[in-house]
Amino acid sequence: MTASPAEPFAIDISDEVLRDLNARLARTRWPDQLPGTGWTYGADTAYLRELVSYWQTGFDWRAQQARLNRFDHFRAEVGGTRIHFIHARSRNDDAIPLLLLHGWPSSFVQMLDIIPVLAAPAAHGLPATPSFHVVAASLPGFGFSDIPVRPGVGFATTATLMDELMHDVLGYERYAVRGSDLGGNVVRQIALRHPGHVIGVHLTGMIGADGATPPFTAAEQAFIDADAATLPERAYARLQMSKPQTLAHALNDSPVGLAAWIVEKFRAWSDSKGDVESRFSKDALLTNVTVYWVTGTAPASVRMYYDFSREPVLQGRIERPVGMLMSTKDFFPAAPREWGQRFFNVKRWTTTDVGGHFLEWEEPELVARELQAFFDSLRPGQ
Repeated sequence: MTASPAEPFAIDISDEVLRDLNARLARTRWPDQLPGTGWTYGADTAYLRELVSYWQTGFDWRAQQARLNRFDHFRAEVGGTRIHFIHARSRNDDAIPLLLLHGWPSSFVQMLDIIPVLAAPAAHGLPATPSFHVVAASLPGFGFSDIPVRPGVGFATTATLMDELMHDVLGYERYAVRGSDLGGNVVRQIALRHPGHVIGVHLTGMIGADGATPPFTAAEQAFIDADAATLPERAYARLQMSKPQTLAHALNDSPVGLAAWIVEKFRAWSDSKGDVESRFSKDALLTNVTVYWVTGTAPASVRMYYDFSREPVLQGRIERPVGMLMSTKDFFPAAPREWGQRFFNVKRWTTTDVGGHFLEWEEPELVARELQAFFDSLRPGQ
C-alpha cells in the first residue's frame, strides 16, 4: 500500500446541509407508543421528542464545530483511503505515541475530553509523565474518513490502514494502541499483524464469550452465562451483519431515526442508570449524531459489521504486553482476568465500578491514569 503526507483539515459543514437537516426534523412523522412503556420497547418517543426539539431550537452546530476545530485535524491517504484523525503532540520529548480508536455508535468525538489530559497530564492534575502524542483516528466509513468504495473493509484491512498511518505517514517507529468495541478489535489485529511496531495494547471490554475451550473456572463460566443473557440486546449487531443496506436507507433518510438508533445504545450501554443525560449532555449526544448525519456515514458504519464478520482475520494470542480496563457497569459483562489471559499477554488488569461502554467519554481521567500506569510499567528499567 502507498501513503500520502498528512494534510491539515478543518470541519466546515455547509449551510445547505444544516438547513436540510432542520427541515427534515420539522417534518418528522412520529410513531405511536404504548402508554407507560418508556424505553421498554426501545427508544422512548417522549425523550426523542424532547431531544429533537432541542436539536432544532437549542443545539448550535456552529459552536460545536468551532469546538471540534480547536483540535488539530488532519487527513492522510493510506491504501487509497483518506483517514481522518486528530493529532495532539505532547510538549515532552519522550512522550509515547498513542493511537486511540473508537467503536460504534460512537466516533472520534468520544476522545475529545481525554486527548488534552493525555497530551498534557500535569496540567490536569495527573503525573507529568508519561505523556502521549495522541492520534485519535476515525475508522474508515466513520466521521470524516472516506467511505469505503469496495466490500470487505473490516478489522484486518482497517488494522493495516491504521498501522500505515502511524508508522509510515506519522513516522512513529513504535507506538501504543488503545481501543474498545470495534476499535478494540482493530487494535488486536494491529498487534497480531504488526507486533514489531506495537509498544503495548490497552483494551476495554470483551464483547462476546467465543473462542475459548473448556475447562472453565467458576468465574469464566459466570462470564459465559452473563454473556449469553445479553444476546437479545445484540440483535442490532445481527441485523448490521446480515442486512445493513436495508437499515441504511432509514438511517440516511431520517435524522430522528438515526438519533433513535444511536442514542438508545448510549443509554443502554453507559453507566447512566437509565438516565442518558446523567452521562452525556444533549450537546454531546447531538454532536456525535450530527457528525454521522452531515458526513452521511451511518450506512458505511453499519456495513462495517457485514464486512468484519466475513473478512478473514489473524487468529492467535497477542504476545505484546496488554493492559485491560474492565467496567462492571458496561452493559456487556466484564470478563475475569483468567479469561483475558487465554487471549492476551496480560501485564495489567483493572476492574472499575464506574463508567460504562464509552469509558474515554464517561471517565476520561480514570482511563488516562490507567494508560499512564500501564505504559509507564513498560518503559526500560521499570
